[in-house]
Amino acid sequence: MYIDKTGICDFALKSDKKVYKILQLTDMQIIDSSQRRVADRINDEKVEYWAPENIDRNCYSHIRSLVKQTEPDMIMITGDLVYGEFDDSGRIFTEFVNFMDCFEIPWAPVFGNHDNESMAGIKSQCDKLEGAKYCLFKRGNCTGNGNYSVGLYKDDEIKRVIYMLDSHGCYNAAEEETHIKSGIYEDQQNFMRETAKRAGNAKSFQAYHIPCNEFRIVEEAKGYDPDGKYIIGVDTEPTPGDFGCKSRVLVGYDVPGYFELLKELNTDGIFVGHYHTVNTSILYNDVRWTFGLKTGVYDFYNNGQLGGTLITLDEELDEFSVVHVPTLVKYNDML
Repeated sequence: MYIDKTGICDFALKSDKKVYKILQLTDMQIIDSSQRRVADRINDEKVEYWAPENIDRNCYSHIRSLVKQTEPDMIMITGDLVYGEFDDSGRIFTEFVNFMDCFEIPWAPVFGNHDNESMAGIKSQCDKLEGAKYCLFKRGNCTGNGNYSVGLYKDDEIKRVIYMLDSHGCYNAAEEETHIKSGIYEDQQNFMRETAKRAGNAKSFQAYHIPCNEFRIVEEAKGYDPDGKYIIGVDTEPTPGDFGCKSRVLVGYDVPGYFELLKELNTDGIFVGHYHTVNTSILYNDVRWTFGLKTGVYDFYNNGQLGGTLITLDEELDEFSVVHVPTLVKYNDML
């Protein structure tokens, strides 16, 4: 349905709207406690709270709230759709794909470091995503699974490219092909370069799960403590354009020449997840570096800091703004 017939990108979305809205979801990490591999892996309270009959309350209701609040034109998911260790049957992953398709909104996911832990296998997960009617996903030919591009068009002219990338880092699956160190590898970078050449001067976003160490470099360059925890504008001096909370120290991977690559690709926005309790958005050298607001109550989170992240593009798909959107669904404090 959304294949890019121009051959520039893998998928194409067209807009004739005054604004174009993308909703970022991240780290749903759905847990089905009835599928735990080890009986005492989680305590009795979590076994009950994360029982399969509670998935709608714990996750889907939050996503419905966010979609209703934002009315997005596209949904972008930056990894950990499910906690694969608690979905060896693949049932929860399948239900999630079906749930997302029910919105009838194009949605583009990448894998996190926990999705592929499922014994259902990578091929099964990729097949389900590629087979969903509204899902933009392609396994790709680069290192990992799920490296593809989405072109945003205006009047049949490509205006922006979204690079969806596998950042790897899944070590607990039975399939050894998932045991790849976290990173954005050279063939992935070349995939973006080749797409950028076809797209001309189009601006771009990058979306992946585990952030690189360059996020830490940016943090320090803007005067924030890379080894500290803080809320921007509360524990730090207010900085125009920056916002969010950081409750964990970032430990990522290096991408040599990444800043130069961003210029080469005309990238002005990078969107990641993974840390759950980090949701900062920092503007540095005309690039916005954003951790999405965690979606749903699974695993761990900061109470009062659950929801999604809204990216609003102007009519020409050129300039954009970013805000976090809290869920309107009531939830319990962290277990």
